[in-house]
Amino acid sequence: MKNNKLTPGGNLVWEGSRMMLPEHKQALIKQRISLKKQTRPELTEEEQQEMFGRLKASRSEKIEVTITVYGEYENQSFTGIVTGIDPRLYLVKLEFNHDWKLFDFTDIIGVE
Repeated sequence: MKNNKLTPGGNLVWEGSRMMLPEHKQALIKQRISLKKQTRPELTEEEQQEMFGRLKASRSEKIEVTITVYGEYENQSFTGIVTGIDPRLYLVKLEFNHDWKLFDFTDIIGVE
């Protein structure tokens, strides 16, 4: 009787070399990512006012600040000087390394 992977004493090399279908691999990756989702922190009115004050100070005094932006899976930090604030549209313009980026104030969770 011939040994195979389904019988005792089967080919162990074959057992260790199983492959996953691309669809199964993608489903596994999505599952791992969904487990790492983080919730958006709730900021108090006082914390928001304090952050807005630091942003205004950076703009008027050309002081470098680090802005932490909420991300669904990971927060990101950017360091630079605020060159524009639009309170009507809740936008903050930060210039860094000869480049600039706009941030929605509602996504900013920290200013240092």
